[in-house]
Amino acid sequence: MNIRSCLAALAMVQACMASAQTLDESELADLAARPSIGLYKAYAEFKMARYDSARSIWQALAEKGVAEAWFHLGILAEDGLGEPRDPGAALARYRRAAEAGSAKAQYRLGLLHLEGRLVAQDRAQARYWLAVAAANGDDEAARRLDALRREEGPEGRVAAQ
Repeated sequence: MNIRSCLAALAMVQACMASAQTLDESELADLAARPSIGLYKAYAEFKMARYDSARSIWQALAEKGVAEAWFHLGILAEDGLGEPRDPGAALARYRRAAEAGSAKAQYRLGLLHLEGRLVAQDRAQARYWLAVAAANGDDEAARRLDALRREEGPEGRVAAQ
């Protein structure tokens, strides 16, 4: 690749980055109308640390009922990315995503309840959400659920160590 080609490619990348930083209402509406493209675009914005753009897209998708958008909005709230850290908002968003069918959110809720992060530890809730995620095809949730059941033993209590 020669210097002229490199400069042309760099100019194209910079133009794309500049246009991606601000989204108008029509772009948001277009992305919300095509959820798979919207999720992809929002994730790209997220990876480039453009949390405001990512949040705008995920919010537009969430308003259309896209479960995965609620999950990603939960991550923003949990980690304080582009917004203040808010464990309560994160939990509410994860729960909304999980109830709408997001296996990622179901798994996340299972782990949060299992580990006692953001919520009090609740093994029954952990088992419930891990089972729901596993039923929705999450292999890691199935492994965690199996390990949890082995750890608890047949009576459903944590075995003495």
